[in-house]
Order: sequence, then structure tokens, then C-alpha cells
Amino acid sequence: MRHLRIAAATALALGALAVPATGAPRLPATPAGQVLVVQAGLQDSVRPADARDTRDLDTFARRLAGKVPAAPDALVLTEVLGPGARRLATKLSQATGYRYRVMAAGERTAFLPDGAVRENAVILNTDTMLAEQPGGFHRVQDEDQAYVAAARRDGTLRVPLLAAHPGGDPATAVPQLADRFPRARDQVTVLGGDFRAGRCATPSKDQAAGCAPQAFWSSLTGPGAYSDALFDKGDAHARPLTGYLFARGDVLAAGYDRDLPDVAACKAAFDAGRSGTAPPACRSDYYADAPFSWALLAAGRDVQQAVTPARIALDHCELAVRVADVVVRAVNNTGEPVSLPVTVDAPAPLAATAPAALDVPAGQGGGVVVKVTAPRDTPPGEHRLTVRAGSETTEVPVTVTETCSEPAVYATSFHAGNGPELAVDGDIATFWHSEYQPLTPLPQSITLNLGETRQVSALDYQPRFDGNLNGTILDYHVYVSADGREFTKVASGSWALDARLKTAAFPAVTARYVRLEGTRGHNGQYLSAAEITPR
Repeated sequence: MRHLRIAAATALALGALAVPATGAPRLPATPAGQVLVVQAGLQDSVRPADARDTRDLDTFARRLAGKVPAAPDALVLTEVLGPGARRLATKLSQATGYRYRVMAAGERTAFLPDGAVRENAVILNTDTMLAEQPGGFHRVQDEDQAYVAAARRDGTLRVPLLAAHPGGDPATAVPQLADRFPRARDQVTVLGGDFRAGRCATPSKDQAAGCAPQAFWSSLTGPGAYSDALFDKGDAHARPLTGYLFARGDVLAAGYDRDLPDVAACKAAFDAGRSGTAPPACRSDYYADAPFSWALLAAGRDVQQAVTPARIALDHCELAVRVADVVVRAVNNTGEPVSLPVTVDAPAPLAATAPAALDVPAGQGGGVVVKVTAPRDTPPGEHRLTVRAGSETTEVPVTVTETCSEPAVYATSFHAGNGPELAVDGDIATFWHSEYQPLTPLPQSITLNLGETRQVSALDYQPRFDGNLNGTILDYHVYVSADGREFTKVASGSWALDARLKTAAFPAVTARYVRLEGTRGHNGQYLSAAEITPR
């Protein structure tokens, strides 16, 4: 958190402080033309006992005041009722020395008579912000989204705010959410909330920079021209966050609460409204099962650029090569398309590949992935990558770690939800399927990492076992490798079209990797496999 505080402090150019009626300010105020917005999902709305137990709200206010680089100008909140939002405004006033007021919130229950849900809120720092019109609610997917059209009191920035909590597929909610406020260059539009989905289309323990993103994220950060503040400047690829701060504006700094206590140890007691029975660490620091986030924002520039992550570690291996991704993103706020030449300087032992240019249509956002590699046996050490996009240059520190984790299986392609790990999970009810949206022509392959070199003389292939033989491999090749670099073909042949277990046998060979390649599959240009087992 310290490096984010330093970066934010630089951007803030800290100087004059507001003098609120509640006493001496404990945090600096954001300067003219900037606004600090906080997003949090407080899980304090559905269970009455939980809503009555306010320890978590008090903790949130205290932790927030201790972790943000300036007094928040606005908070966009989900899963909080009216009484909780009003208590939070009071506690924030006490913790920061600024006056906070609820501008839009529900009442004592989240459930409305017509079956809709209202559990969002917007709170303003009334020493720095004012509401240009009364706050209200915008119904999307039977959930009321709280909104306020706010502005800085000094007149330097307008800030429309929407607290979003779509109840269904976020992709179908995005048009109604993103267009609630018209675009304008002299304002920062904030769309913050819990989208109930991670950024990556394929769920994982993190949200890797180079993953294929979900449709809602691509829509907002592409045609919608929003920046994902936490992705661009807050290191959000490090964990699977479902809370977002999307902004039409320039992201100066961003971060999130990184040291929440163990959710598994805390959540049950707080959900039941018995926070006093939780372990001591929970009672002092737990407020929700997801961290709050913040972003320091300013009006958009003609072309905004970001290179993320700010630092990478080459601690992940794929077939004897260390790999990591860096994403170059830009938002084009002009009326003409822009093309930013992209070059990467990767001194040995690093290597990097990137598209020649980042092309962004007028009024949209876009990005390209830079793939960074090094040999697996590269000695541990520190290196630097230089990324140039248009006229901007970014230095990215690169750490080569002592160890390198490697997945048990790879595939040249897979459809989301049918990843290659399902072909080695010991369950014939699950299966790998190569990508078919869009179609990826054959041949396709799946490669098993045995973890060590050993003798292999056969490969068993179990076609999918759900009554559908689509993708069953008919013509195949088997390859082996000891180092992940050089592969040798050891078997070829054809299998019958049925769901029975099939085997490719070959003379015993020492290998660490075994690859099954399909050149013809049943009913289309794709492959599937329930289980693949070398022996």
C-alpha cells in the first residue's frame, strides 16, 4: 500500500486543506480538478441481524481513513441499507474530519413491494462536493442502482456517480449502466460497484493481465471508453476482484485494501450478527468478504495510456519457458482514430513480442498484449523492460524468481468452461473442448506435464462420456519431450467413433511431456477429451 500512497501523494500535489466543521482534518483534501472515489460492497443488507450489528461499518470507516491518500470525495456502495449508510457517513466524518452525507440510499429493507431490490448508496464529502440535483435510482435487472450527479464545490470538475450491482449477466446490464450519464469531456463519470464477475472469461486464482476478458469488461473499456482504474493503476490482476471502479476520465492512482483478515474465519459470525463472537483479528479488522477500492481521477485527456502491471515476475513456466504478460491500454477521447506505434526493448535474457501498433477508434478504448519470456533455467535476478506506445515510454521492472510454477496440462485452445485441466481431473463427466467460438481450425493439441521425466509407453484417451461425441479425436499423433522444447513423434493412427477408452502404444521412452494432437475430429473443426492418461 505504501507505494500507492507515494504515487497518489505525488499526483495530489498536497497543499491547502479543507477546514470542515467537524474539527481538524485528518487527511489532505484532493486538489482542484481531481476527485477521490471509493467503491465497496459491504454485505450489510440482506440479513437483518447482520444489518443491526454495525461493528463492520465502524471498522470500514476506520480502515478506510487509514488507507486512502486523501479524504474521499465520494463513495459508491453496494449491499448497504439506508440506516447503515447514514451511520457510515457519521463514522467517516468522525474518522476523517470532513462532513459526509448520504445522497442516495434505500431504507430498512433491501426488498421492495414490487419484488425489486434496493441496496446501493452514494455518499458525498459535502466539504468538497455538492449534488447538482437530488440523488435517485436507476432500475437495471430488477435492482435499483443509486446515482448522484455531483460536482466539486470549487467548480473545477463535474462527477456523475453510479453505484452498480447488476443482478444478472453484467454484459446485458452494461448498456443501461454505461449510458445513464451522457459523455462529456469536462467531467469524470464513475461507474463503480460489484459486478458479481471477475474480469477474465476463464475463472482462476488471479485475473492475469493477458487473459481473455469477459464481454461486460470488453464492452465498457472498449466502445464504452471507460478505464478500469484498478486494472490500469491498482494492480488488480493479482487477485480475482468482482468490485470495479470504471471511470470515463484520467486515472492518476488507484488501489485496494490488501490485508483483510481471513474471510473463512470471520464471515459466518458477522453474517449472523454476532461479530462479538468472532476471533479477535476479525473483530478489529473485518468489514466484508471483498476489499474496498479507491481511485484518484481527473478529467480525460485526448489520449490516455496505461501499461499494466507496473511490475512483473517471471515465475510461471509453460513448456520450459518463463512467461508473463504486460498490457498496453489507451482510451481515445478524440473524434478521430489513433494508431500508437508499440515497441518493446527486452534485453537478454528477456524476449518480448508485441503487435506493431495499438489502434483505437474515435471515442473508444483498446489494448494489446506484450508477451515477455525467458528460458526456464534463467538465473534469478532483476531486469527492466522498456515499453513505448506512441510518445510515452514506461519502464517495467522484471523479476526472475528462483522457482517457476508450471501447470499440469496445456492446450493450444479451449472453450471457456472446458479448459484442459478437465482432461486430467480423473472425472469422465468433465471434458476439455478446443475453442469453437470463434472456430480454431485443426490441428489442435493438448500437452500433459508429468512433473518429472519418467518412462512412458502408452497414452489412454477417453472420449467425452455425456452421450455427445462432438470433437471425438479420430486421427491423431502422439509426441513426447524431455525438456519441453524439442518434441518427437512416437505414434500416429486413427480411432473409432465411439465413447470407449482408446490407447496409443509406442516403444518405451523417457519423457516429461506427452502431447496428443488431433488432425480430424467428429462433426467439426474441434476436439474434445474427457480424460487423457500417459502410462
